[in-house]
Amino acid sequence: MIFASAHAKTSPYKYPAAIQTALDWIADHDAAQMEAGTYELQGKDIYVMIQDFTTQPAGDRCPERHDDYLDIQYIVSGVERMGYVPYTGAETVQEDPEGKDVTFYQDLTGEAFVDVTPGSYCIFFSNDIHRPGCAAGEPAPVRKVVAKVKQSLL
Repeated sequence: MIFASAHAKTSPYKYPAAIQTALDWIADHDAAQMEAGTYELQGKDIYVMIQDFTTQPAGDRCPERHDDYLDIQYIVSGVERMGYVPYTGAETVQEDPEGKDVTFYQDLTGEAFVDVTPGSYCIFFSNDIHRPGCAAGEPAPVRKVVAKVKQSLL
């Protein structure tokens, strides 16, 4: 997992090109003014989803992991608490929907949480179990961009 901010000083280190493509799109578009929906950057290899939702208590949200795509979860407005625990393969699977790039987990131990504020983002790879959509206090509205990057591009 990477936790970073678009407001941070530019680093001399660079992300892989596919991740940078998604981050450049986020920087170049005013997602606050765009309609919620899915926007393709490079077909199904790199695309973004602009989402509006209300956060929920962490216990109401399922931890998840993806095999094919990494997630860049960028907060446009609101505050979202996101959970994280490294994937070891020993976790209890709650659901693994056939044909979908998501596996849901239950009974995690050692989960850590971070409050993600506007301009900040988390990058979750296939070895990262994450719990998005959690309330940082009371449930509240959030707008975010979720960029999906095919991990085979890295």
